[in-house]
Amino acid sequence: MQPSDTRIRRSTWLSLLTSALVSCATALLLSLAPASAQMTVPSLHASGTAVPAKKNVVTFGTQTASATKPDSRGIYLFGATPGGRIEDHVAILNYSDQTATFLIRGTDAVNTPQGGFAALPINERSHDLGTWIYLPRSDLTVTLRPRTDLIVPFLIEVPADATPGDHVGVITATLVSSVISKSGQRLRLLQTVGTRIFLRVSGPLRPSLTITWLALRYQGTLDPFGTGTAEITYTVTNTGNVALGGLQTVDVSGLFGSRATAAHVPKIGLLLPGFSVKQKVEVKGVFPEILETAHVSIRPLYIAGSVAPRAGPFQASRSFWAIPWILIAIIVVVILLVVGWFRWRRRRRRARDATAGPQKPGGPDRVGKQVSPPGDVPVSNGSSEREAAGDESPAKEPTPVVSGRARKPLGLK
Repeated sequence: MQPSDTRIRRSTWLSLLTSALVSCATALLLSLAPASAQMTVPSLHASGTAVPAKKNVVTFGTQTASATKPDSRGIYLFGATPGGRIEDHVAILNYSDQTATFLIRGTDAVNTPQGGFAALPINERSHDLGTWIYLPRSDLTVTLRPRTDLIVPFLIEVPADATPGDHVGVITATLVSSVISKSGQRLRLLQTVGTRIFLRVSGPLRPSLTITWLALRYQGTLDPFGTGTAEITYTVTNTGNVALGGLQTVDVSGLFGSRATAAHVPKIGLLLPGFSVKQKVEVKGVFPEILETAHVSIRPLYIAGSVAPRAGPFQASRSFWAIPWILIAIIVVVILLVVGWFRWRRRRRRARDATAGPQKPGGPDRVGKQVSPPGDVPVSNGSSEREAAGDESPAKEPTPVVSGRARKPLGLK
């Protein structure tokens, strides 16, 4: 082998090795390069698997973000003092295959009548945290190309007179479109999504849930020894200054010690300060013991990651009537039958005694006998006087005399 061939081979290997190192370095630099303000994102299921976007359907969302890209916080949890300022970012994402225009705004959060979490409708004005949120401009409208996102900065300025406790709002993105109804009318369609903002202003915290309007209705059964169902309705109001959920326990206790507990009682969702939700719970297996008492107890639940001041459980109770009418009717009928049987037996005995006639007090073996107490002399009129008078009736026995006075024989009239 010639020396020149050896140098050629060495140079070839060195060039290949250099190319490989350059390629690896390029790939590493690309993987570490920062994302731009607008980036292409796939359409995702909840599981995180990329799927094709549906045609003619605009899928979009909002997400917590840093200044450069979306992050995984999920919600905004802020703490501030009165007069404080907070700066952050939100990502607006267009998952669909078509360009879409969105209206971005900050607004108050509310509870629906069913207790759900929602943003204040677009045609209503905010009065709390929604008025503290500032975007780059009011009525901000952004247009996003298919499968892109946009990072939007926002500012929260806490008033100097802000009250202590939780203030809740939403950064929303609204898609405004129109649809044709079946009757041919064009309707304006508003589709809104948002990311929650929980801002706690420093000061005394008062977590409190109040249970009011407790009402009860008992539905019994035809079985005199069976159990019924108690339907319990009540209203839960957040009367404190901390957003709370709750684990509920509902049971019914009877006058004679029985107790029935409701199964599968739903949790109370996050209830914002000042809002209420109605609850309806059925307690099965309640034995009617005339007077029953319903007990409602709620153990508070707090926002994950927030400070949880000690409070609760919050309780309420109320008594109601659960009268076992069928059992009472059976007992009354039995009592009437027993009383009637005793009265019938007494009347029968009286009738039997009346048929047999009265019993003589002296007894049958003493009738017609003379009784002469010691020291008394019996007096007799003699049989000759009766014969002289021509009395042909049978002779009567002389009447005994006690202590010198005559009296009639016992048992004779």
